[in-house]
Amino acid sequence: MVLAIGRKGWCHRCGHSKQASVHLQVVDSVARMMRRMYDKPVRTAMIVFMALCAAAMPVPHADARTLSLPGDLAGPAGAGADRSFVERVASTRALDGAELLKIGDLHEVQNHFLEALPYYRRALATFRARKDRKGQATALVKIGRVQERQGRYAEAYSSLHEAVLLLAAEDGAQAQALLSLGRVSEALGQVAEAERTYQEAGARFLRAQDRSGYNESLIRLGGLFIAQGRAADGLAAMQKALKDAREREDYAQEVTILTAMGDSHMKGDDRGAALALYQEGLRLAEVRRDVRAEAGLRVRLARFYEADDRSAEGATFAWRALALYQSLKDRPLEADTWSLLGNLHQEEGNFPLAVEYHERALALYRALRDQAREAASLANLAAVYEAQGLQQQALDTKQQAVRLLQPRP
Repeated sequence: MVLAIGRKGWCHRCGHSKQASVHLQVVDSVARMMRRMYDKPVRTAMIVFMALCAAAMPVPHADARTLSLPGDLAGPAGAGADRSFVERVASTRALDGAELLKIGDLHEVQNHFLEALPYYRRALATFRARKDRKGQATALVKIGRVQERQGRYAEAYSSLHEAVLLLAAEDGAQAQALLSLGRVSEALGQVAEAERTYQEAGARFLRAQDRSGYNESLIRLGGLFIAQGRAADGLAAMQKALKDAREREDYAQEVTILTAMGDSHMKGDDRGAALALYQEGLRLAEVRRDVRAEAGLRVRLARFYEADDRSAEGATFAWRALALYQSLKDRPLEADTWSLLGNLHQEEGNFPLAVEYHERALALYRALRDQAREAASLANLAAVYEAQGLQQQALDTKQQAVRLLQPRP
């Protein structure tokens, strides 16, 4: 059994126009591990990724080379249960709703949103055919989450609203869906709707005896109040959540609340209070080895120092954040951090490095097919060219950005 891999490193079986197919990388690395006779979980991982590629529609092999699978799977000794399992899973018609969701999750975790959505939608159709309300709601929440991340808020609202109705008998699951619905309502500017939704989520969490979830609703509600100019109400809600998190020794949530409170003080222009909260959150994140939280706080501190015209200090925090996001393989946030480093070096007057870092961000946004951020990255490059007096290059780059943002017929 072979997978067809294009000469540019694209996975032609899956049709992924990525710079290097993640599927190929995983299959290849797992294949090498399996040759060393690793245990069954490794074999299972191999099978999952084989199925992920094989489940997609095949394309012509005219421009492809092949990658052979290891002998214990592809040869006579592996021609039994594993092979039959792969062939069974490879047919999308044989996949049930839960399996389709898992394949969608594998795509989503790699930020392959365009690939994830078809699997989630197939899962939804499967659950609807079986009249499985919980399955439908699960698929709808996943669809809404992807749509939210794509900035398609009206569609996300519709998906999440339907999910909330289907989860009427599931307090905990409905509360989580309500939190997502509240976020989308905020993004749509529906402030009253968002407030009502967060309050309803909080009530559901209390009924489900989920204190951590209840705190999440308080954090969201507090941020909403502060955005409305109700700073006292907002900070009171966050302080209540912080007290509870500390009582439960929920350090991850404590860091989340400290970060949210810092953000709120930044919006209120109390920069001293914001800095103290960010620093406290960073210390806790480092002690608890919460890599993602640490990276997020370092980015905030980099931006804090950028606004204070202390770009060199800001770059120190940004470089560490970049390394952390790379270790997490979080390509969108890695791209954002390259962009931040480009801005910081532009302010330092180091235009060649500013161009290099913005180009790194641009390449990642293109690979992720995030046209809005790609256009923003082009605008950043244009600003650097203008600062260097390269007016024609700046104009050409701006025009590229404008073309990207124009609606297509």
